[in-house]
Amino acid sequence: MLTILFWVAVGIVVGWNLPQPAWAKQMQARVMGVVRELTGQRR
Repeated sequence: MLTILFWVAVGIVVGWNLPQPAWAKQMQARVMGVVRELTGQRR
C-alpha cells in the first residue's frame, strides 16, 4: 500500500513539473468540452 502511494506521489510531482505535450492539451480540451456539455456549464 505504501509503495502505491509513493509512486502516485512521484507521478504527481513529475506531472506537475513537466510541460504538457500538445496531444495531451488537445485531449484535455476534448474531455473538458464533453464534461461541460453534460453538466451544462459554460466557460
